[in-house]
Amino acid sequence: TPRDDFGSNEEASRRSEVVFLSVPPGGVAEMSRGLRDVLAGRIVVSVAAPIVFRNGQAGAEPGELSLAEITAVAAPEARVVAGFHTVSARALADPDVPLDEDVLLAGDDAEAKEVVAGLAARLVEGRAVDCGRLEVARWLETLTAVLLNVNRRYKTNAGVRVTGLPE
Repeated sequence: TPRDDFGSNEEASRRSEVVFLSVPPGGVAEMSRGLRDVLAGRIVVSVAAPIVFRNGQAGAEPGELSLAEITAVAAPEARVVAGFHTVSARALADPDVPLDEDVLLAGDDAEAKEVVAGLAARLVEGRAVDCGRLEVARWLETLTAVLLNVNRRYKTNAGVRVTGLPE
C-alpha cells in the first residue's frame, strides 16, 4: 500500500534529508542509537519532551541532559536541532487551525537550524527564533508541559510568540 512506502524507521530516515524524531522520552536514546549510522550527516529535529502527568496535570521530568542532547550523544554524527516543542501537535494536524506563533529552535549547527527555520516558516505565521546552543533544549522541552496545561485549562491551542525582535 502507498502508506508502506517508507516501511521502517530506518528506511524512512534513509530516504529523508530532515528527520523528525518524535518518540516517547524513554525511547529516545535507543531509537537514536539504533539509527545512528542512518542519521549520520542528516538533520534530526528533536521534538520530544519529558512530559509526565500527575493528577491530570502535565509536568516535566527533565534529566541532566535534554532529550535532544541525548539524541546527539547517541547519534554523534547527526545534525541535531531541538524545536517545535511549543507548537500544538493537534493544531499541526489540522490545516484549518492557524499557527499564529513562533517556533523556538536550539542547536549547535547553524546551517541545520537555518534549514529547520525554513520549514518552520512554512508552517507558522510567526517566525523561527534561534534560542542558542543545543543545551538550551533543556528548557525548551519543559515548555511543552506549560502549554499543555494552558491549552487544557482554556480549551485552546495556545503557542508562544517572542516579542521585541527586529524584523
